[in-house]
Amino acid sequence: MLAAVVGSVAVATPALAEPAVDADRYRTDGGDYAFVYRYDGGKRMCTVSADPTTVRCGISAPAGTRITVKGRSVRPEAIEITARGWRYLDRMTSQDRPRMLPEGARLSVHGASCTSIRDGGLECSIDSVGFKQDDGRFSTQGTKTG
Repeated sequence: MLAAVVGSVAVATPALAEPAVDADRYRTDGGDYAFVYRYDGGKRMCTVSADPTTVRCGISAPAGTRITVKGRSVRPEAIEITARGWRYLDRMTSQDRPRMLPEGARLSVHGASCTSIRDGGLECSIDSVGFKQDDGRFSTQGTKTG
């Protein structure tokens, strides 16, 4: 007696998959990419550049977080991530006028991916290095470089 076994494989698609946006809409005159996201009642800016791929974003660092800049201890206002790791920056500056990244949208360029989280916040990564700013929490992943 022969028995036939029929199997099925279901491939799940996340119900809340983020729609990718056209990266060219966020390209700056200098060739980088820039966007704004909402967090904690305000707007914060990010830039993505190549060679090496680098993401810099304004953030709200956890309470008590300090870095030393020119001999002074200051609270960081930004983060920088590369494939090698992440580090806090004292501030975020840019001459660009970036566009808003819609909530729930994902911008992927130069191997970096940033997703604007629904109800405010942001998650960005390059390979296994990244950060998430969401609902009053800030977390990093990967190696700290500075």
